[in-house]
Amino acid sequence: MIHLNLFVLKVWCLRLVGLLLVLVTLFWAGAHVFVPGFVKKSVAEYGDKIGYDIAYQDLSLSPLRLRVEIDGLHLAKNGGNSLLQFQKLLVSLKWTKLAIGEIGFDEIALQEPKLLVEKRVIKGGSAETALWNWQEFIRAVEKSLPPSDPKEVKKPTKISVDQLVVNSASLSLIDATSNLKEELKPFSMKLLKVANYDKNGVVSGARGQYDFNLGSLQLLIPGVNKTIAFNRVTITGGLDNPSPGALGLQFDLQLDQGSLRSHWDLNTISKAIDGKINMENISLAPIVSMLPANKELTAQSGLMNANLTVKLGADADVISGDVHLVDVVVAEKGEKTPLILWKAAELRQLEYKLSKSANQSSGTGLTIDELLIDRPLLRFEMNEEGLSNFRRLFSKPQSDKTGQAVATESTNAPFHLDMRSVNLKDGEVLFSDLAMRPNFKVDIKKFNATFLGVSNTPGRFASVAMDGVVAGSGSMRTKGQASFDDPRRNHDIAMSFRNLPLTTFNPAVMNFAGYQITSGRLNLNLNYRAKDGELNGSNQIIIKKVELGDEVPDFKGKKLPLGLAIALLEDADDTIDVTVRISGNVDSPEFSASGLVWQAITNVLTNVATAPFRALASILGMGGNEGVNAVPGEAVFLPADQDRLEKFGDYLVRRPNANLEIMGTYDPIQDKQELARVKADTAILKEAGFKLTAGDPVPVPSLSDPRVQSGLKAAYAQYLGRIKLGQRLLTLPDGEARNQQLRTELIAEIDVSDAQLKELAKTRATIAYELMIKANPALKDRIATGDVKSVESGKEGVPLEVEIRIK
Repeated sequence: MIHLNLFVLKVWCLRLVGLLLVLVTLFWAGAHVFVPGFVKKSVAEYGDKIGYDIAYQDLSLSPLRLRVEIDGLHLAKNGGNSLLQFQKLLVSLKWTKLAIGEIGFDEIALQEPKLLVEKRVIKGGSAETALWNWQEFIRAVEKSLPPSDPKEVKKPTKISVDQLVVNSASLSLIDATSNLKEELKPFSMKLLKVANYDKNGVVSGARGQYDFNLGSLQLLIPGVNKTIAFNRVTITGGLDNPSPGALGLQFDLQLDQGSLRSHWDLNTISKAIDGKINMENISLAPIVSMLPANKELTAQSGLMNANLTVKLGADADVISGDVHLVDVVVAEKGEKTPLILWKAAELRQLEYKLSKSANQSSGTGLTIDELLIDRPLLRFEMNEEGLSNFRRLFSKPQSDKTGQAVATESTNAPFHLDMRSVNLKDGEVLFSDLAMRPNFKVDIKKFNATFLGVSNTPGRFASVAMDGVVAGSGSMRTKGQASFDDPRRNHDIAMSFRNLPLTTFNPAVMNFAGYQITSGRLNLNLNYRAKDGELNGSNQIIIKKVELGDEVPDFKGKKLPLGLAIALLEDADDTIDVTVRISGNVDSPEFSASGLVWQAITNVLTNVATAPFRALASILGMGGNEGVNAVPGEAVFLPADQDRLEKFGDYLVRRPNANLEIMGTYDPIQDKQELARVKADTAILKEAGFKLTAGDPVPVPSLSDPRVQSGLKAAYAQYLGRIKLGQRLLTLPDGEARNQQLRTELIAEIDVSDAQLKELAKTRATIAYELMIKANPALKDRIATGDVKSVESGKEGVPLEVEIRIK
C-alpha cells in the first residue's frame, strides 16, 4: 500500500515537473520568440499611426529579472530626420518597488545615443509658428491617446531610479530660425538615487545625484555669433527636497582647470531662489572672446576667482560678493603686444541689482565698495586714419547707433553706477600715433590713479588724482573732479607735466611745423573746466633751453617760424613761458580740445612774424587780441595800449637776442577824416576857453554848451571867414541843427595832406618808442623807428606795426 502511494506521488511529481517545464518553455518562447515579434510589430504600427518611423533591431526580455534590452532603436518622422537612435538600451526594474506600487528602476543604461533637437520653418510658414521636432512628436503622441476624464482623481505615481548611465552620447542642436547649429559629442552622464518624492515619501519634485562628463565642448553663443571652447567639461551635483515647499540643488562645474561650485535653494511657493557661488581659477579666455568687439579679442592669460551670493525674487534680482581677476592679458587676435593687462584686480563688496518693480525709476544698479587694479598696462594707439584702437574696436556703425538710440529712448529704466573708490597702482600707458611720420610714441610708467565717489548720478562729482613718470624722466600729476554722468561736459581738472624731454615730441613738431628739435625740456600746466558742455581751458607752456635742428626736407605743410618765435619768446634764462587759452562747446560735432590748442599755438607762431604785438599780447596774457592801436586821427594811445607798450619794453629786456623797429602807421581814409575832425574840434574847444591835455584824445564838443557854440562860431570864422559865417547865421534857423551844420562845414573845410598823415604816423612811432624805453633806457640802442606805412584800421583803432630782428 505504501509502495503504491509512493508510486502515485512520484507520477504526480513528474507530471507537475513536466507541467512546470511546459509552462517555462511556453513562457520563454513567449518572452523570446512571440512577444518580441508582437511588440516590434505593434511599435511599428503605432509609429505609422502617429506619422513616425519607430523601429529597432532586437528586443530581449528577462521577465524573472524584470530586465529589458533594446538594440539599435531608431525614431524618425516619416520623410524627416532621425530624432533619436541608440546602440543599446538596458532597463532593469526592482521587484521590491513594484510590490509596494512604486515604479522603481534598478538601472537604466544607454549606449551611444544620438539625439537631434531641431527647429525648422515649414514651407509657407513663419519663424514664429516654427516648432521643435520634439514638440511635434509629443503633440502626435497626445493626439493618439484616449481622452482623459477630468473628474477622475489620479494618485501621483512614485518613480525612482537607482542608477541612470549614458555613455558616448551625442546631441545635435539646429535652429533654422536663428541659423544656430551646434553639436555636442561625445559626452557621458550618470544619475544616482533619483526620485520624484522627498524623504518622507511625498511626491513633490525630484531628488538625486548626477554626473555629466561632456568632454571637450565648443558652443556657439546665440546673439553674439561667437564660439566658446573648453577641453574638459564635467557637471556634478545633486537634487534634494529638504522640506515641503523647498528644493535644493548642488551644481558643480569643472571647466578645464577651473571649478565652479554652487548651491541653490528654491522656495516652490514664493518662487524665490537663493544661491551661493564659489569660483576658482576660471579661465577668462572664453569670456573675453565673447566681448562685442569689431575684431576678435583673445585672453592670453587670466583667471577669475569669486565668492558670490545670488538672490532671485519677485521684486528684484541681486548678485553680491567679491571678484578677483589675476594675471589678465588681453590682445587683439594676431597681435603680439597686449591691448590691456593687469597683475591683479579686486572688486570688493560688489552688488548688482536688477529691479522688477513697476516703478521704472528703480532700474538697474551696480555698486562697488572698492576696485583695486595692480600693475595695469594700457596700449592706446592712433592709426593712420586718426582713429584710436579702442574706437576702432568698439564703435558701432552709424545704422547700429541709430537703432540703439531708438531703443534707449523706449527704455526708461535707468542704470545706476556707484563706486566708492577706484585705485590703479603702478600702471603703464603706452601711447602711439601712427599717423605721424616718424611715428609718435610716449609712455607713462609708475602710473597711479585714485577716483573717489564715482557715480553716474547727474550733479555728483568724483574726486580725481593721478601721477606718473612720463617719457623716462618727466613727471605728471592730475587733480580735480569730474561728473561721470558725462565727464566731457562737466569737470574741473588741473594737470601738470614737469621736465618732459622735447625730443619726445619730435614727430609732432616735424609733422606740423616742419622742424626737428635737438634738445630742450617742457613743462605744462593745464587747467580745464567744463560746465554743461561749455569748456574753458588754460594751457601754460614752459620750454627751457630749446634748440632747433634741421628743417624737414620736402615739408608740404604750413611751415611755422619757430626760429623767430624762439628768439622772440626766450628770456635771458633761455626760457619760453606762454599761456594759450581755449573755449568751446564740447557738444559741437566739430569740437576738439587738442585741435583748438594746436590752432591757437599756430596762430601765435604765425603772428610772431606777421603781427608781433598781437602775438605777444596774446601769449603774455595782456589782452587786446588786435595788438597795439592808436586813436584814429591822433598821435594818442589809450591807457591800455600804453601799458602794453611799456610791458613790451620789459619783455625785450629779458630777450637780449631781439631788436625791434617801430613803423609808424596811418590809414589814408579814416585818419584823414578823423584828423580833420580833430583839428576842427581842437579849434572849437580852444576858442571856447577849454584846455586840452597833451596825450589825451580830443573829445567831441557838446554843442548844447553856450561856450562851445561861441567857440564854434569863432573857429568857423577863422577857417571859412566872417562873411560866410554871417550868411549861415542869417539863412539857418537858430538851434542844434544849425550848430551841427556849422561843425560839419568846418570839418569839411580843413584839408589834410599826405604829408600830414605821414607826420602823424611818425609821431605815433616816436610816442611808442618813448613808452617802451620809459622804464628801460638801455633799450634805446635796441629799439628804432623806421619808415611809415599805410594800413587799414580796425575796430580797435590804427594798428602799430613792428619788425623783429634777431641778432
